[in-house]
Amino acid sequence: MDRKNECPNPKCGKETPAWQSSGMSDSCPHFFCDTCSNVIHREQDHALLYENEINQELLDRIAATLPDCPCGGRFVPGANPKCPSCKTEYVHQWDAVKRLNVPFMPILDGSCLIRDRLYSYEVCIGSKPKYWWRLFTNALTSLGKGRS
Repeated sequence: MDRKNECPNPKCGKETPAWQSSGMSDSCPHFFCDTCSNVIHREQDHALLYENEINQELLDRIAATLPDCPCGGRFVPGANPKCPSCKTEYVHQWDAVKRLNVPFMPILDGSCLIRDRLYSYEVCIGSKPKYWWRLFTNALTSLGKGRS
């Protein structure tokens, strides 16, 4: 489901396009980065939801295995997507334990979904020129990394 999120910071107020998974996707648990809006969803964590009672102990067990984000931040329970302009969090109304089985995973434009199975990808919402520009700049960036 595509939508636009208005920044909760009244001094910013910018709208950011976002995609949200449906409840049928069963995208739980998922965790956001504490620095950017990237999100991780791992099948190994999903399996634990069916094998264990959902409580703080389970959350702590999963949290201990969450990796660093490619941006340099860390995936942590309770983190939320952030406004790309001012970094204000789009706060969720539930605590981290209750969110363990929430299947609705919002992904902001330009953020990455990182998974342990299948493939990870960056969400790009908007015009085709914006999409091609992003591909072009990513290609240039990756070419520059290979040079000494």
